[in-house]
Amino acid sequence: MPRVADQLIETLKSEIYKGVLKPGDQLEEASLADRFGVSRTPIREAVRSLVELGLLETRPRKGAFVRVASAKELIDLFEVAAELEALACRLAAERLTDDTSLEIQNSLRECEEAAQVQDISRYASGNLQFHASIRVASANLWLAAELSEIEVRINPYRSMPYKIHNRLAKSIQEHREIKNAILDGNAKKAANLMRDHIMLQGQRLPLLLRNAN
Repeated sequence: MPRVADQLIETLKSEIYKGVLKPGDQLEEASLADRFGVSRTPIREAVRSLVELGLLETRPRKGAFVRVASAKELIDLFEVAAELEALACRLAAERLTDDTSLEIQNSLRECEEAAQVQDISRYASGNLQFHASIRVASANLWLAAELSEIEVRINPYRSMPYKIHNRLAKSIQEHREIKNAILDGNAKKAANLMRDHIMLQGQRLPLLLRNAN
């Protein structure tokens, strides 16, 4: 059976990944121990591991916090993500099947329904499904693995621009254009649209983080 600390690591990683725990949120040992019904020892071990992974940071006399990336780190991360996501779109347009086409359309529909009721949490989840469906359609396991690795670091920030007025509507329109280019087999256009879509998110984040603080 998995060790308690390992289970805690995966749970906390998942919550950071999904944005349940946001950059800057504090993780108190006592609260985590009560929540998971464990002693503080596995909590401390899990926190140490997540610090080593770069997902948490510790502050003297204040404990552990979800790490807040610097503006430079965010730009660097989103530059890499933009190129990888663009490549996924290009390959998806070239390798699309009936099944992967349907999955892309279904995930976009989930985004549209969430946007209609301004449900940011649901939209954020649908957004991840949309990008994941393109990754599957690319049919490149190495690319999918690289994107999964980088998403752990950028996903906590992805939903932040959605709070900007009319951003959900703009994001939906960008998704539709990307979907249409992929389904039309226009690999170059799909890649360019996705690159711009990701970079727009990344460029907004440093200012949003400053305002949040």
